[in-house]
Amino acid sequence: MSANGDAVRRLHADEGGQLRRDALFDLLADDVEWHAAGPSELFPWGGTHCGHDGVRRWFATLNDAMAYSTFELRELYEDGDTVVEVILAAGEARATAEPFASEVVRIWSFRDGKAIQVRSYYDTYAYAQALGTAGA
Repeated sequence: MSANGDAVRRLHADEGGQLRRDALFDLLADDVEWHAAGPSELFPWGGTHCGHDGVRRWFATLNDAMAYSTFELRELYEDGDTVVEVILAAGEARATAEPFASEVVRIWSFRDGKAIQVRSYYDTYAYAQALGTAGA
């Protein structure tokens, strides 16, 4: 396992199914680009968010909408400066109390030990169903 893979794995260590945000921000480059799948018309957290402030706003927006009960690392793959993690995510939409479950795939791109880009993909239909926007 490389230093980059170890760093991503540590994001999930000992947090009872939650992400270690303190470790996350230590891992991100100042000018990181964080991309979350889905159109912002359906998912207010969707799109590209830049820098630490952008990622903090992304977290706040996502957590205003979705309550996670599980965020568990299932698989991790790496190749040079690229790390791919597969996560089991589950919880409920805050506005509707409807449940969701999805695998989340994150592709991390590193330069000099810092993540310069993170692309996050998930089952947008499962999230839209929980939010009540699946037919929108």
